[in-house]
Amino acid sequence: MNVLYPTASQATRDALRRSLQSRVEQFQDWLTAGQIKRVIEVVENVPATLVDLVAIIANMDVNVNARIGASAVLERFAGTPPLQALIPLLGKLSVHADARVRAEACHFLGLSVSSAASQYLVVRVTDSDVEVREIATESLAALPATKPTERHSENLPVNT
Repeated sequence: MNVLYPTASQATRDALRRSLQSRVEQFQDWLTAGQIKRVIEVVENVPATLVDLVAIIANMDVNVNARIGASAVLERFAGTPPLQALIPLLGKLSVHADARVRAEACHFLGLSVSSAASQYLVVRVTDSDVEVREIATESLAALPATKPTERHSENLPVNT
């Protein structure tokens, strides 16, 4: 029997998984080549692909142009639901072994403009790295607080 559209085989499913991995690589290639507009177009059309940019900023072996480009695209989504959906992932990165990754995670947690990010940032205010501490403190201060406990104000120094 000749079927034009058979059910997806395991090989097809495996190919789809590989294509998701290669999307990160494609973004890296475009960003390294300065083609940030192509990445922005994809992310604007499919906001869930924003997570692929987090994979780029979390990898210190990635070309610096790709990391800067990924950061620029993520910043475009400040305060939006697609960036806010990444708060748990960014929270995990906020405890990364590399201070540069922790600092980036804290920066984007602040840009989420969500009080849900505060639980991750309050811990980083006492980070061993001074840059991480500064970014965490600035990011935490920029978050909205509907209740004092959401900002964990009891753990922060009082500015007078």
